[in-house]
Amino acid sequence: MTRHFVRISLVAAVAVLFSSCAGYRIGPIKPEALANVQTLAVPLVKNDTLEPRVAPLVTNAIISQMEQDGSYKLADLNTADAVLQGRIVDIERRQLRSARDNQLRSRELNLRMHFDYEIIDQASRAVLKRGTIYSDTNVFVTSNYQTAERQAIPEASRQLAIDLISQISEGYN
Repeated sequence: MTRHFVRISLVAAVAVLFSSCAGYRIGPIKPEALANVQTLAVPLVKNDTLEPRVAPLVTNAIISQMEQDGSYKLADLNTADAVLQGRIVDIERRQLRSARDNQLRSRELNLRMHFDYEIIDQASRAVLKRGTIYSDTNVFVTSNYQTAERQAIPEASRQLAIDLISQISEGYN
């Protein structure tokens, strides 16, 4: 009797275990268009803004995030399955909070970066995925406005890279 009960309990436990994991997979879950891409080249992104030295910051943030995520291996242009081409379209600054005595003087700013990208297959030159990322960061303005803004750009670049890699490795928009 107890032997029969143990077998039924074991079968029920295994059935519950496998039925609860039906929708999950172990490992990377790439978007369907990028399923065959294993290696990705990331050349220097283009900078359409007047902000100097932003392209290397964004490119390095993307590469660092790709290495941390691990869904794609980095490769050079000659050996990669696909190429990630990006373009910084705009960097917008908005005042969030002004000084009490002077509304024209900012105390807190929002810095928003607009980034367009394409992933192009190396063999067929077809566009596998295309998208737009908007990255935001807030910064408190001290006595030196330029320094505060320059500190916000790397943070916006890091957030942009996180959002981009989430889109291309997990399909999140």
